[in-house]
Amino acid sequence: MSLGKYVQDKIILILMNGIGVFLLSLYLLAVGNSRVTVSLIAATWIIAFLSWAAVNYRGRKRYFDNINRLMSKLDQPYLVQEFMENSWRLEDQLYREILRRSNKAVVERIYQLENEQKEYREFIEGWIHEVKLPITGIRLACHNQEQGNNRRIERYLTELDHDVEQALFYARSDQVYQDYIIKETELKAVLLNVLKKNKYVMIHHQMSAEVECDGITVFCDGKWLEFIVGQILLNAVKYKREQEGRGMISFRAEPTASGVKLMIRDDGMGIAAPDQSRIFDKGFTGSNGRSRGKSTGIGLYLCRKLCNKLGLEIGVQSREGEYTEITLLFPKHPFLSKLKDS
Repeated sequence: MSLGKYVQDKIILILMNGIGVFLLSLYLLAVGNSRVTVSLIAATWIIAFLSWAAVNYRGRKRYFDNINRLMSKLDQPYLVQEFMENSWRLEDQLYREILRRSNKAVVERIYQLENEQKEYREFIEGWIHEVKLPITGIRLACHNQEQGNNRRIERYLTELDHDVEQALFYARSDQVYQDYIIKETELKAVLLNVLKKNKYVMIHHQMSAEVECDGITVFCDGKWLEFIVGQILLNAVKYKREQEGRGMISFRAEPTASGVKLMIRDDGMGIAAPDQSRIFDKGFTGSNGRSRGKSTGIGLYLCRKLCNKLGLEIGVQSREGEYTEITLLFPKHPFLSKLKDS
């Protein structure tokens, strides 16, 4: 801190003291004091003020010089407030508290970004491993040139498309608002489109489907809804009871007082009771995932994350060895509903 900057900062105080000395001198002269007496009083005031200013400048300069030296020695200068010397000045205490709170928010944000980057890196690494499997299958099918390879290749391509789409939606999941349009959407059309996209996977695993939602519409983004339903469908296919041969997945929707409820039920392996509260957690595969050895724990995590972004509710009911039912609740959109009614 330079002397010039200090004087500039204290200019109002200097002016007020100068005016005070001048007015006091006028008053003392007016009441009959001699000029010598007035001069001595004025000189005493000025000397006392300059002495105080010199001591104050030296103390403030030492205080800020110590802070600058401390910052130059720290590997993380934003933590300087943790090592600043205590000051009796209220102003210094308030500034230190402001720095502490501000830096705390910065550190928390840094940790959050580091965790998000770590999660994203782990997901990409797992995704790369998963995407190699259908690619290898396609290469083998093309190499062997077996009869009926077209259907096999279509199935592998569907699985590959699913993995790529999962990575894409994961990357966009924190910024859904930039890529979605909420509008009245025919639920059956969305479900039929999902079934069409995954027909070869379902044929291969001998899965059939039932759709009961004629004439029901919801307020949602069709593209994001297709992804959510697709994740649930592929989970049902993945955890089908192999010993049963054929499997079944049903889609049933019904209006409720608060919106529309879509129930997606399969007759697969079911979910163990201790796992049901955690199936939407990132990376959680449960006993079924560990036994199958081909689960990343990302699909349902993304479903819940996207549902939260879109204002939907998602829940699960299951009985191990019998069924799993995923429920999506679409709330009414009052503004759009009024537009429709009018």
